[in-house]
Formats: sequence, C-alpha cells, structure tokens
Amino acid sequence: MNKLPERFCENMKRLLGEEYPEYIQSLSEMPCTALRINTGKISAGQWAGKGLFTTEAVSWAENGFYYDSKKQSPSKHPYYYGGLYYIQEPSAMVPASILPVSAGDKVLDLCAAPGGKATELGAKLNGQGLLVANDISVSRTRALVKNLQLAGICNAVVTAETPERLAAVFPGYFDKILVDAPCSGEGMFRREPGMAKDWMEKGPEYYAPIQKQILGEAYKMLKPGGKLVYSTCTFSVEEDEEVVQWLVTEYPDMQICPVKRQKGFSDGMPGLLEDGSADLKNCIRIFPHRTRGEGHFAVLLQKDGESFLPTDSKEGLVSNAQGLKKCQVSLPEELLGFLEKARAFGGRIEARGSSLSLRPGLLPETGHLRVVYQGLPVCQMGQKVKMSHPLALVMKAGDFGQTLELPADGGEIIRYLKGETLLTECPYRGNILVCVDGFGVGWAQGNGSGILKNKYNAGWRYQ
Repeated sequence: MNKLPERFCENMKRLLGEEYPEYIQSLSEMPCTALRINTGKISAGQWAGKGLFTTEAVSWAENGFYYDSKKQSPSKHPYYYGGLYYIQEPSAMVPASILPVSAGDKVLDLCAAPGGKATELGAKLNGQGLLVANDISVSRTRALVKNLQLAGICNAVVTAETPERLAAVFPGYFDKILVDAPCSGEGMFRREPGMAKDWMEKGPEYYAPIQKQILGEAYKMLKPGGKLVYSTCTFSVEEDEEVVQWLVTEYPDMQICPVKRQKGFSDGMPGLLEDGSADLKNCIRIFPHRTRGEGHFAVLLQKDGESFLPTDSKEGLVSNAQGLKKCQVSLPEELLGFLEKARAFGGRIEARGSSLSLRPGLLPETGHLRVVYQGLPVCQMGQKVKMSHPLALVMKAGDFGQTLELPADGGEIIRYLKGETLLTECPYRGNILVCVDGFGVGWAQGNGSGILKNKYNAGWRYQ
C-alpha cells in the first residue's frame, strides 16, 4: 500500500476515532471478490443449484455472492460468456440493490460505464419499460454497450452526453434515477492504490461541486414521486453527507428515504455537519474494516408528489404483434417464432435498409443527443441472413428452431468460444443458435453435414 495522504488520514481519524487503526490494518488485507447473478436470465435459486464459485451470500444483494479468487476464475467459465453473471466488487452492488425498480419503469443510470449497475437495473426491468444508460465519455460507452448486450438486455438506450443536454430532452421523465457520481475514490485505495496519488491532485474539494451539478440536472429529470439513488466510492463527508444535505436544502421537495439496514451497513453521519438533517442517518456507509467490501456511500431519495404519465409517453408504442404484422414481408421466416414470443418490452420492430432491430418504444425524440446504441440489433437481411451476436444472448434453447446444445463442462463449448470450426452430428443448414446448457451464446452456420462454421463474435472470444 502506498503512503496515504496526510490530510486524508486526519479526515479518517475524525470519522472513525478509536477504529482508525482497524481501518488502516484492513488496507493490508486482500480485497474481496464477488459476482452478481443476472436474474434476467437465471434466478438466484437456480444458480445455487449449480454449485459454482459461490462461497457466501453478499448480505445487501440477494443475488450477490463472494467467491475465492485464489481457487476460482469465473471469467473463464462458459456461463460468463452466456451473461449469467457479472463480476462486481461487493460494495458496488449496493446502489442498484436499494433503488426499487419495477418492470415497466423508465430508468436512468446517469454515470453508467462500465455497466455493473446498469446491467442490474436492466435485469430488474425484466425486459419491460426503458433503461437509459449514459456516460459522458464515448470511449467508456464501448464497455457499457458490451456488458448490456452480454446481459441480454433488449430495452436499453446508451447515450454519451452531459447531464445538462440529457435534462433538456428528458424533463420530469424518469421514474427512477441512479447517480453513481465521479468522486475522489477514497474507498478504493485498497483495491487501486494508485488512486491515493490521484487524490492529491483532485480531492473532495474538486469533486463536490461536480457532484452537486450532476444531481441538480438529475433532479430535473426525475418525475414527481420518483426515486433517486446517489452513491460514491469515497468516505469524504464533503462528497457524501454534505452533498446530500445540499440537495435536500436546494430542492425541499426531495426527501431522504429510510433503507432497510443490512449486515455491514453503517449509518450516515449528520453529526459531522452543522445543522445536518437527522434523516442523513438513513444514508449507507460501508467501511472495509467492518464488513467484506470496499468503501462506499449511498442514499435513497424521493421527490414529493404523485407520479404522472406524460400525455405523449405512449406515442410511437407498437406491440410486438402489430410490428410483426407490419414488417412480415421483410422478416426472415425463421425469426418469426422468436419475435412473436419476444418479451413484451413495449418496443417496436424496425427495418432500416437491410438491418432489422427491436427499438424501445418509450423513448421520446432524442434530438441531437449522442445515442451510441439502442434496443436490440436482430439481423442483417440479404441473400443470407446474418444474425446479430446480441440477439443470441437474449435467446434460450427453445427460442430458435435450429439449436446446438453444448454442456458447460465439455471441451466443445470452449472450442466454440475460441472461434474454432465444430465437427458435429448436427444436420442443420444455415443459422444455428449455439447454447451452453440452454442459454444462447452465439451463432454458427451449418452445411447439413455436421461441419459448423463458427460465427462467434471475434472480439469477444475466449482468451
């Protein structure tokens, strides 16, 4: 561990008092490793029956489990390539776990890359409603898009915009908003020691004004009655309780909500502020010497008023059945069955040139926003139909007529994930959905004699 900034140490002594030596000792321990089950594909109960990786449940995330990184490598298992779980630091599971998202909500993840929280919000939506996942950096949205695709989330839109530009398009629009704000990163000093050096250049006094600005724009996008989670991975009172106090003072219709306390949660610290609201106790703090996770802070807030449905919110909504009827002439016959059974996520089926896509129907006119991804690409139509890789990750074995099932514990699935040609007894010609234990992972092309040309996405291959 690099030497910690002296001013940071003084702040931590003020926070922790007699516990400060325990905190310092915790920094010499190994960080915890965990994964979060993708409940959009498999329930936590079904996962438990597989007996893989997990050693202990994460108390604040019912679908989160610790694993032993010295003995286990979840990123090398075929289920990882099927999007059945996401490898995530356990404390980072808190924000999405306390935001009460329901199927059909319109949800914004304002600072979403690389996608750990966005994929959980998408799973909670269960294919219904709308998820807008934003990151100001176009380059960072690449990982965000990939993780959403891997998770099989078909009702997501990814933007690369400033909060101000988003607020101009989405005033009073979202039912739920998550703001996992950029911060000084004090809670990550154990996992990423180099951040201590960055803290010297950009500490709490740099980030607090940015956090307030982001939250002010998020407030504009939240519906009356809507809920918002603000979170950071820092211990700084200046970035945590003081920012929350600023928000509820600046916007008196925002209320701090109680959150069910879980093992490992510490309360917020209103006593460290002058005239701090007693409700700040409802904030959540995680300290690495008190539980198995890195430092984190989160709070759930709600805007006063009753939620309302804007009069134009149903504009452009087309059911899957209606969309199929309109587009049936141009749809490949082999896709009709799946699209008719596709999750009712309030979307529309669009054919643009030779490309067929499922688009979220709740999305308003985005104007000049930088939209880098939306909905689900289905296929490229031409002399031969080229299926999209994300489509395979939404599907299961019963969703496509020509399917090749491969077991997770066999060598053939690894060969497939590496991009190798498969020699099988499969009699199919044309597009074949390749599944691992029933979950779609990609496509192959059959010639009727059992030789399958590998169509797995070259950039995603098993390493």
